[in-house]
Amino acid sequence: MARYHLFRNNAIFTGLLLLLVVGIAAVGCSDPNRRIRPETIKRMAIKNFQEKGIKHIVDTADVGVLLINKGPIDKWYVAYNKTQTQPALFLYHISNADENPHFLPLMGKTEGKIQHIDFENTTNDDNYELAVEIHYDYDMAYQARELVIIRNPFKNPASEIFSFPYEQVWESIDTFDTVYGLPNHKKRIENMASYEFFDGYILLKGIINKRKNHILEYLWDKTTQQFVLVLDENYHEADEEAAHGHVAKLKGNKILVEVFSHEDNCTAYILEDENGHVIDIEKRIHDELLCSPVAGLSDDGHYLIYTDQHLNAVCLYDIEQQKNRKLLSNFNTYEGVSELVWAKGKNPRFAYVTVNHEEILDNTQLYIFTLLSATGELIAKRYKVPIYYQCDLDGYCAPKKDYHYRFENYNQFIYRTEATGNWKGLRLN
Repeated sequence: MARYHLFRNNAIFTGLLLLLVVGIAAVGCSDPNRRIRPETIKRMAIKNFQEKGIKHIVDTADVGVLLINKGPIDKWYVAYNKTQTQPALFLYHISNADENPHFLPLMGKTEGKIQHIDFENTTNDDNYELAVEIHYDYDMAYQARELVIIRNPFKNPASEIFSFPYEQVWESIDTFDTVYGLPNHKKRIENMASYEFFDGYILLKGIINKRKNHILEYLWDKTTQQFVLVLDENYHEADEEAAHGHVAKLKGNKILVEVFSHEDNCTAYILEDENGHVIDIEKRIHDELLCSPVAGLSDDGHYLIYTDQHLNAVCLYDIEQQKNRKLLSNFNTYEGVSELVWAKGKNPRFAYVTVNHEEILDNTQLYIFTLLSATGELIAKRYKVPIYYQCDLDGYCAPKKDYHYRFENYNQFIYRTEATGNWKGLRLN
């Protein structure tokens, strides 16, 4: 009898232990927020691409991966070809591992490599689209970049609703000079334009169809579900410089000008006066502006905000008093810091959002600063609020200004917790 009870107790214990192990495994498998390495997604994408007939993709170096947060509990990986082949996307639903991955070829395209992807509300109807840049690299003979917008990318069927080759350059050797026998290159530029999205419009500006200083504007038509050309004209030649870099509006008697950066993954600025002359500021700060992910200028032109790589901080510089102070330390411990937004008022007020400090996932914090003009005192406040953000190809994460956060007025800050969610408000003093 004792043996029977011992055997029975052991059997019950073993059964309970087995149920516990199975339960833990089941919970682990069903966890929608478990971490899946990008390298794993790359290998899955390679297998999928090859099964679909895209044979040139054989190594993980041929594949890029972008993490997209559609909402706090709705996350996707988008893999794409970085090598010259048939452009295609592989979409994996992190939050629902039971859903089959999506294969999305970009039909009707010649071989090219996908260079950049954004998750944008291009149609201004809270239905975000994928904006894809394709680079067609045929060495000296032909270089081009095309913008392609895909609607409902995570549903079936997805559809291409817009495409435009905003860069097209042909080059050839027609003759050789008679002195040294060197080749004479002939270059033909069809398109060399920039683009931007705002309120359901797509704006293209630059050289378009061989026409310099040209502008095209497309508007999303909700009835026909397509972008319609609404503007096709030349702009004043004095604006041509702006096509080579974004020029902020005049603030006080100063302008913060975005210029071409000679370093990868850098945004460069110079500070000019209203006549276009470079303002003489401390050389160290001038040099820091040449790679400054976060930068801005107060409306009165008195204060410059910039990223100080040497100090590993975001700083506030009083241009008149030549005084510097830190706003955010340990800059490189964040997965990203957003662009600045400003509120109009007697005392300058500005804000930015930090993402995932020291790898704390889905952690965003809002910083709002007020400068008291009479005393120069800086009042800083921090709010732990869940603001929606997305990550770029290099893993830099930040919400998008105006789309995900902004000042409604001087005393009201609004933000979104989901890509297509309603605005939430934060009352300020």
